[in-house]
Amino acid sequence: MVDIQVLKEFNIFKDLEDSELERISELCNEKTLEEGSVCFTQNWRANDLHLCRTGQVNLVVKLFEPWSREVIIYKTGAGEVFGWSALVEPYIYTSSAKCIEETDEIYIKGSDLQQLFDQYPRIGYIIMRNLSAIISSRLTETRQKLSKEYARATHHDYEW
Repeated sequence: MVDIQVLKEFNIFKDLEDSELERISELCNEKTLEEGSVCFTQNWRANDLHLCRTGQVNLVVKLFEPWSREVIIYKTGAGEVFGWSALVEPYIYTSSAKCIEETDEIYIKGSDLQQLFDQYPRIGYIIMRNLSAIISSRLTETRQKLSKEYARATHHDYEW
């Protein structure tokens, strides 16, 4: 169980009442990840929603075609969520998450949250509304990173 004051630090829980945060708190687990740890890998089954309390985690996408390289699309920090794929079909992680320093995280089983949403639709609505805003922002940043990566790769090809 995590104190609800801690949960209030995360935008994904913005606008939830204390009683609702208490219900979420009961589902929370905590752990510390060492620098270099991989939380999850792109294309794995997404089981857990992750919340970064301290530290930083790189979200990395492996681009198979045409470059076969990894691109850091986002750096999460304290108060940010990652691993949102545990709440969105098809429940497959869209990136890998790698700790770039020791990181304290809270994690919640996606299936537990889904059950909570079924019991308390208001909680589900608010979390999914907040999550949609997070995903939209990340999509914009991902496009920008990939555009830069493409420009860099294309420019490099012409230098040959």
